[in-house]
Amino acid sequence: MTWQRQHIWSQAATQQKKSVGRARLLALGLGIVTAISGTASAQTMDVSAPLGRALAFVAALAGAATPLVAARSGPGPASEWIRLRAISEALKSDTYRYLAGVAPYRGPDRDAALRDSLTRLERDAADLVHHTSGRVAADRPLPEVRDVAGYIEQRPEQQIRDYYVPQSLRMRDRVVAIRRLEVCFSLSGAALGATAGAFAIEQAGVWVAVCATIATSVTAHGAASRYGYQELEYTRTANELRVLLMSRTDLSAPTEADEDAFVAACEDIISVQNDAWMVKWTTA
Repeated sequence: MTWQRQHIWSQAATQQKKSVGRARLLALGLGIVTAISGTASAQTMDVSAPLGRALAFVAALAGAATPLVAARSGPGPASEWIRLRAISEALKSDTYRYLAGVAPYRGPDRDAALRDSLTRLERDAADLVHHTSGRVAADRPLPEVRDVAGYIEQRPEQQIRDYYVPQSLRMRDRVVAIRRLEVCFSLSGAALGATAGAFAIEQAGVWVAVCATIATSVTAHGAASRYGYQELEYTRTANELRVLLMSRTDLSAPTEADEDAFVAACEDIISVQNDAWMVKWTTA
């Protein structure tokens, strides 16, 4: 039951993340369209009044829609996405602990303990349950975990290999892309300003402000998406898990207490990322 519910919460988190991401990109695009259309309208009005009015209309429409779209990617929706993901990850953590047979899922009452944890998590997230309505869990097998050795292979090692490292590299690429766009538009604005000053071309000078606006919008988009922060968090989490896995090799005959502590430490490292995200978004 917990594994199926985890998939439902994961679907809800993924959908919310996509919604927030689309809203951010659309708001960025609308801001750029507003700047370009408004400036182009002023410059084409004398040449072609219908075209100038059409561009002015597009600028006004895009400008009016921008704050409405941006609201869909604000702290509220973003915080819901992070909380949905945190619930999904908490249920995944419970499942792996249960399958590995470590605390708090040792002994004959382990099934009841797992059900109680599911009930508590979903009760605490009652305000988000509407995101899960109508979703059906996929028919997927449980992870191949029967002990702590299987847990190590299927949980921390797989998380490092298949999630944290690829995500860190992906965020790094996005940081680089944002910086390149910032430099591109900044240099374009500088070139247009130099052209306007050197050759007294007023039309070129007007576009300096457009380039500055676009560069600022791109910077704001990167800051809102927190690509740099995500890169650091993914890298930090992967490194902490690696260190913990290396310390595991120092135990020749781990006791039950050692296994409980090891799995708990792995899950704590993984959960810290979600907690950090919650703090980052809810205090933004």
